[in-house]
Amino acid sequence: MLAGGGTAAGADVSACVQNSWCVRANLFVAIVGYKGSGKTTLRNKVLAPLVRHEDALREQANLDYDEDEYDEDSDDEDGDDGGGERGGADKRPEPCVIVNDCTGPAVLRLLEHNQRQLLVNADEISTLFIRNTGGTDRQMWCELYDGQRRRQHRASASGLSAILEAPYVTMLGGIQPDLLKCMYGSRGDDGFLDRLLLVGEQHVREAEWPRDVDDLALNAAWSGAIDRILHIEELASDTMGGKVEARFTSAAVDVCRQLMRRLNEVVALLGVPEPQRGIVKKLVQHAVKLALLHRCFRWGAGEFGEQGPFGDIDADDAQAACEATLFFFGRWLIWRPELRGGHGTPSGTTVGLASAPGSDPALLALAAAAAGDQSAIRLIEKLIRYGRHQGQESIRLAAFESSGLCAGATSDEIHGACQWLVQRGLGQWLDESKGIFGLHAIGKPRARRKPKSESTGSVKEGQLA
Repeated sequence: MLAGGGTAAGADVSACVQNSWCVRANLFVAIVGYKGSGKTTLRNKVLAPLVRHEDALREQANLDYDEDEYDEDSDDEDGDDGGGERGGADKRPEPCVIVNDCTGPAVLRLLEHNQRQLLVNADEISTLFIRNTGGTDRQMWCELYDGQRRRQHRASASGLSAILEAPYVTMLGGIQPDLLKCMYGSRGDDGFLDRLLLVGEQHVREAEWPRDVDDLALNAAWSGAIDRILHIEELASDTMGGKVEARFTSAAVDVCRQLMRRLNEVVALLGVPEPQRGIVKKLVQHAVKLALLHRCFRWGAGEFGEQGPFGDIDADDAQAACEATLFFFGRWLIWRPELRGGHGTPSGTTVGLASAPGSDPALLALAAAAAGDQSAIRLIEKLIRYGRHQGQESIRLAAFESSGLCAGATSDEIHGACQWLVQRGLGQWLDESKGIFGLHAIGKPRARRKPKSESTGSVKEGQLA
């Protein structure tokens, strides 16, 4: 629905976050799922209004073409049709809204003739990038997402080139979970994957007999909203020069700023590697596009009247977009396991050791102990950051465990992390039987009792393992 709405809104609907930052509603959406999960059925239902719109455009183009051909034949007194073929010249390009199988250069050629809207809908999105020319295509797609001005030079056409001032394209496709790593693994992480909104669950659902999910009322409501958005430049009362331009209100900007602060705190809490911290900027870029699209949906549903003004992006639009962005951030973490929990280390190194242990059993044992201590330290760090971030005097361990920040730690390991802080006078049990723990406030040191078993300040091997 996000991809369909972004395609319908098109290139002539934009919003300005600030003077030098304007966005449009194009999105790249990848549905991660196994075969037979129902992606195709849902896609066909959602994109049905766009298919009907494309058919109408093609029918009108054919009528216009036939009229022009008739006029040309009438002017030819000799009746010479230039070889007997229809028109005798290059056939005019047909209007295109959805393309299913298309190379990178072909997408650019389509954008020349379909500047308002284009949806690249690939059944298996990885086929666009896992190929010999994938490197060039990846660069192109990164630029198309940002809507950058692009010049295409055609070596096979006597040096002719075409300029796309502001290309507008949306992408929608499915991808097998096992193929997701191929999107960035072989050529490095160039930022393309961060431009995709990832959707999908990790587990495989049990196969069921297909159900009749055709809701006529829902189909009609969705079709009506999309049809209105497709003609938003004609219907919105505040259209100027065939374009709709909205501004982010100060309240909407504040909501997005709060999202950026929250994301910065979360990536630090999760231990996302520094080279991947750029995801925060990409997520905020997603948020402002989603806020614009949320406004389009509200207008398409008639919230502001049949021909009411589009208006500005308000705090409600921004808040809904930020909530959706946090959802997509969670999916980004799920489908990039090498970043989840901050356990990624440079290849060829071992935690705690200067070099790989090889086959030496003594070094292997030492590496295992170092890895165990490192995991324990990470867990304690997350517990502390979680408590400080929540700003509460008490931490319920059940809530911490269900937050998804523990990277698979058991209840006993979490309890051990709390106990480590208690032993060093950095926290206390408020109700140990109910799993309620409290960190001591910063700047208010408490006297601590040194436990009899404590001999060093390090995390003992196996204490939290």
